[in-house]
Amino acid sequence: MALQVIYSSQAATPMSVADLEQILVDAREGNARRGVTGALVYVDGVFLQILEGPEAAVRSLMDSIAKDTRHTALKVVHEVEVDPPMFHTWQMAYLTPTAGELAGWLGLEGTASLEDLLAEVHQAPSKAPRVAEGILNALAG
Repeated sequence: MALQVIYSSQAATPMSVADLEQILVDAREGNARRGVTGALVYVDGVFLQILEGPEAAVRSLMDSIAKDTRHTALKVVHEVEVDPPMFHTWQMAYLTPTAGELAGWLGLEGTASLEDLLAEVHQAPSKAPRVAEGILNALAG
């Protein structure tokens, strides 16, 4: 069994393409060492990340992520054991959907604001697996 954690956070400052690329390089290298996989979504200054792997490795990584000054307001929205891991083929997949695409993954109206979408996930964590499935489908598409 692998621990899957889905969290959201707000970028502390606007992220450039170079900033995001460096985050991905670091994440992929570190995740390969830890045996962690997952996906990173970045929309309008907001991160939504899925991490999967051995519980100790994921919890240690979450402790490190919580201390990272590149983002604030970290909120874990979903935590569950999965077997098999959904993202086992990606050290760190990356997507930049529109708020409308993210809304579709949640089964909400495409006109909802990003803030509304995140509030929905935070208020109804049962929707988080839908987000993971939407991300997985987008990667496969």
